Amino acid sequence: MKLLFDTNILIPLEPTSSRDLSAASHAAMDLFCRAQEANLDVFLHPDAKKEIGRDRDTERRKMRETLLRKYPLLPDPPPVPSRVLKVLGNPPTGSNDWVDNHLLAAVLANAVDLLITEDRGIHKKAARLSVSDRVLTIDDALATVRGLFPVLPSSPPAVRDTKAHVLVPDDPIFDSIRKDYHPHFDKWFSKCRLEHRQTWAIPIPQSTHVKGFCIVNPEAKEDYSSYGKEGKILKICTLKVSEEYRGYRFGELLLKPVLAYTRANSYDWVFVTVFAKYDQLINLLHDFGFEEIDRETAVGEKILFKPIRWSGADKESLDPMRFSVRFGPGTMKLRKVPTYIVPIQPRYTRVLFPEGESQVEMFPGQHPFGNSIRKAYLCNASIRKIARGDGLLFYTSEIVKGITALGVVESTLVSDDPNEIARYAGKQTVYSYSEIESLCLTRPVLAILFRQVKVLETPISFRRLRARSILSGPPQSIQRMPEEAKAWLENLTGI
Repeated sequence: MKLLFDTNILIPLEPTSSRDLSAASHAAMDLFCRAQEANLDVFLHPDAKKEIGRDRDTERRKMRETLLRKYPLLPDPPPVPSRVLKVLGNPPTGSNDWVDNHLLAAVLANAVDLLITEDRGIHKKAARLSVSDRVLTIDDALATVRGLFPVLPSSPPAVRDTKAHVLVPDDPIFDSIRKDYHPHFDKWFSKCRLEHRQTWAIPIPQSTHVKGFCIVNPEAKEDYSSYGKEGKILKICTLKVSEEYRGYRFGELLLKPVLAYTRANSYDWVFVTVFAKYDQLINLLHDFGFEEIDRETAVGEKILFKPIRWSGADKESLDPMRFSVRFGPGTMKLRKVPTYIVPIQPRYTRVLFPEGESQVEMFPGQHPFGNSIRKAYLCNASIRKIARGDGLLFYTSEIVKGITALGVVESTLVSDDPNEIARYAGKQTVYSYSEIESLCLTRPVLAILFRQVKVLETPISFRRLRARSILSGPPQSIQRMPEEAKAWLENLTGI
């Protein structure tokens, strides 16, 4: 695979002074090392490299130009196609927008597989050109490389259900939060600890520090009635992942128990307040059904609410994917929605749906795709009718012999090109790049991107499925579920 690094990745990667060290430096260095270990090609775009030449600090410019010589330039970069000019306009030669267009042109021409950039503007342009899946942040790129080209790291443990007093005030993870809310943070944090507020944490072995955590607190109804939000309300007070542990999908890993908690305790709403500068967190929340209201807090934070309860009218009026995003995970539309039984081997079930394992895996939490809510499934099935919003029932073969997890389809791709499959599903797949290559040798691969809805505590056994005439024998390939059995499945799974 070929990666194109934007200059905003290289500055934290090659700091010329302590001022250049940033939150992204550790992740950028980790990404570059992982790319080298996996023998991936990393390029700079000749036009993007020229941006360094605009630096008015002569000494720093010369140092950066020297440091960047070790990175190969993309040979014969493609011109900007008329399609890009039509969508994004034709900016002045040499301007930042002009450089952005040339970076995106390299992606569109398949001169590179992925463009890595922290530039929000480029990500917005990529969305307009329908190539968002190939323009990644450092975190997304790290998750992709870790998934496709696994190297056994030290064991990041799974989430611990605990209380706020387990967290220690001197943990470096609090530094940025303390700065954002100075001088009130320490008083608030002391209150959280004294009240034993519900907390989920990702601990560091043999340390009092954590890799990430989330604190929640029930809110009084009257405090939010003016927002038009009635009922039982839970606030996510803080959700934070340490900068040293980006790229493992720990944000999604922490959201899983929070959303399960709201459902188990019959909350109507969950909400969070976030400063606008934390755009990646805001984008994550949007992905999972949180929506901003037209209000801000006294200190200028955005306020995002997510509904937990849904009505029959909601289920009837919303399309299957919109319903799943808005009210899930934990619920989905089944009736009158094409739904498929998908056989999956136990070794993939264990890492794709780790929370369903009765025994803790040897390295819990190390797989970004297992931590995430959005995942990918690959197979050589010949079926081509699976579409966005369709339901998936994952049937674990061999030992379990039953349905163990539910999902909703986001999109599909069929290809026999391993690079195309890796670009499409790399952020979310359980398969390594070598396994993708092997799959592509047999026949075209069907790649399904989906959202995890629910992992069942008790699998639905083959015996019960056969008794309901859902299956006549153990499934060998993807097959459609009969409509008449869906009401039974809804009641059984509680969705």
